[in-house]
Amino acid sequence: MQAQTVSMTHWSRIIPAVLLPLSLLAAVPAGAATKPALKVTVVAQGLQLPWDLAFLPDRSMLFTQRDRKTLSLRRTDGTIRRIFTAPNHMWSSGETGLMSVEVAADFARTRAFMTCHGYRKPGGRPEVRVVRWRLNRAATGASYVRTLVAGMPSSGGRHGGCALVKGSRNQLYIGTGDAATGRNPQSLGSRGGKVLRVDATTGKAVSTNPYVRSSNKTKRRIFTYGHRNVQGLARRADGSIWSVEHGSYRDDEVNRLVKKANYGWNPVRRRSGDPAYNEGANSPMTDHSIPGRQRSAAWRSGNPTVATSGAAFVGSSWRGWNGALAVTALKDESLRLLLFSTSGRLRETWKPAALDGRYGRLRGAVRGPDGALYLTTSNGSDDKILKVTATG
Repeated sequence: MQAQTVSMTHWSRIIPAVLLPLSLLAAVPAGAATKPALKVTVVAQGLQLPWDLAFLPDRSMLFTQRDRKTLSLRRTDGTIRRIFTAPNHMWSSGETGLMSVEVAADFARTRAFMTCHGYRKPGGRPEVRVVRWRLNRAATGASYVRTLVAGMPSSGGRHGGCALVKGSRNQLYIGTGDAATGRNPQSLGSRGGKVLRVDATTGKAVSTNPYVRSSNKTKRRIFTYGHRNVQGLARRADGSIWSVEHGSYRDDEVNRLVKKANYGWNPVRRRSGDPAYNEGANSPMTDHSIPGRQRSAAWRSGNPTVATSGAAFVGSSWRGWNGALAVTALKDESLRLLLFSTSGRLRETWKPAALDGRYGRLRGAVRGPDGALYLTTSNGSDDKILKVTATG
């Protein structure tokens, strides 16, 4: 495929081998951070709603297309081959389909990767599942290994999530949506509106999870709760996990995840005439009036929503923005870089003109093994995968 390159002057899922030293992350200039020049290259096109991508050790790229329910492999020479299309009972509707993909930490030995997708048997209720697969040696197909987590709620496909990112020691974090059901985010018996933490091989709860001693299998897997619709997860150099989620009509959020924390989404407050699922003014994204302590967002969009989606931390080639979180936006058709202190305090924001409306709706964000930022578009036709390189 012929690459199209645009030079501009006007973010990754962190791969463990390239985690930045914490000292670099803390090196934030006292004044405005120096902005690098950006080069944007189209590395794949003619797609439909590519949702997420992940890199293999040989630098080839797996990517999903949500509604087509396809997983494809882009090799380093630019050629693309289909790995699978709509395996048994994979389901798409509305905002749900074949969504996130993540390569297992032990891929070199097991050739395993994970996907998050809608699932429905004939006559059954729809749900969202995380499945572990094995890529064959020829990288021409994949076989089912096991379902890691089933039963994440879905109702017609709305607020289906879903995001995956590796943690340390074979951990897998799973961000979920609330399925537009009001009581899900605050219920510790529901897998909706949560970030789960499981073993990436077995799907069992991690031994240090906050509720690991619970008799309830769902509760044992919960890391954080009180989320609306988690669209992106990213791991920072210090090991912390950050989430990006859609707001209602306001207040998209970036959250620094802290074990057992409640992020305060509770859309069930009832006043005269309120519906059961209340997304109106009575339901702030972080509702501090409910019992307990709720954790406020590290960044929020305000009113109106910009529909934030993917998330990735960028590296040293981004100069003063080294360690910033790159966040894509669908409605706003833009990219934002958010520079946080080591304690999680917002220091500075940047909305690069090179990616402001030029490519339409931006969905996924992943840092590649070459240090570049890879983005997916979500326009519904002739969608693209973009490579964004900071050139100095």
